Amino acid sequence: MKALNMKSKKMLFTAIAVGVVIICSGSVIAYDDWSQESTDDAYIDGNIIPLRTSVTGYVTKVMFQDNQKVAKGDTVVVFDTVGLKSQMIQAEAQVASAQTELESCKKQILASKYGESTADFNAGSAKENVSQGKVKVWQAQKDFQRIEKMYKSGAATQQTYDNMKANWQIAQAQERASDKQFNALFAQESTTRLQTNIHYTQLKQALAHIKQAYAQLTLAKDQYKHAFVIAPCNGIISKKNVEPGQFIPSGTALASLISTSDIWITANFKETQLENMKAGQQAIIKIDAYPGLRIKGMIASFCAATSTKFSLLPAENASGNFIKITQRIPVRIKITKSSENKALLPGMNAVVSVKTK
Repeated sequence: MKALNMKSKKMLFTAIAVGVVIICSGSVIAYDDWSQESTDDAYIDGNIIPLRTSVTGYVTKVMFQDNQKVAKGDTVVVFDTVGLKSQMIQAEAQVASAQTELESCKKQILASKYGESTADFNAGSAKENVSQGKVKVWQAQKDFQRIEKMYKSGAATQQTYDNMKANWQIAQAQERASDKQFNALFAQESTTRLQTNIHYTQLKQALAHIKQAYAQLTLAKDQYKHAFVIAPCNGIISKKNVEPGQFIPSGTALASLISTSDIWITANFKETQLENMKAGQQAIIKIDAYPGLRIKGMIASFCAATSTKFSLLPAENASGNFIKITQRIPVRIKITKSSENKALLPGMNAVVSVKTK
């Protein structure tokens, strides 16, 4: 009877322990469900970059295979550069010619300024000669008038009278010559100043030619640079659409580069799940392709509109019969820690759980 009681007590303790474990486990599960939000409407997302070129021409080299990994800075496609090099050399020659034109204009301006200064000095000197000539005419006229009176009274000879009259006429002729010389030098000064202005205008034209030549050179260098299609980031090239010898028009997509250096998760949570969610909360990510893999993440941002607003034909609830449908908001999840041995490719399905409390 005593042994039976001991056995009953052990069974009771065991039942109690199992009950406690079940209650604790249920409490943990219930707490986890209460303190987190989950969705299986999630997938790996990333940047898919179309590789294009602004060059029109023939392709000489294709340096990748479909679905090949490339690193940032790798050359993947090379166009024929013979014509592009010629354009660049021609543009460089135009720049050199424009610079020579500019230097010539500068020298012409210096020469014109020197000529302008000389003409100004000569005109000033001629103006002084005109003033001196007027004084000489006045003096000769006074001398002649004095001798003329003396000649009429018999106090001066005919020779003296004739000499004074000749001196007066010579002074008048010299004054007229000085006037003409001054007018000629003044006109020369104006012409030199006009030539200086013309050379300044030519200088502005030369500067414009240099700008135009440098613009052509920049364009030629840019075209030559784009003859080499470079991978903008680390990734995998897919959808190859180019072969050597093919003529490619400008803007044609040569391939698509899927970036592997910037991968995130887009999780579409129901609007009713967002009350306690905010940026910075931790998340656990499960990838369907790798059942045993657990990836750590963090909420980076929330989309500013529901998924349906980005659809081709958004729903219009204002017309017809209204059916209320719970909307989903895209949430961007940043991957903070993942396995380097597993390839995370855009489009893979995922399950995301966000710890909200």
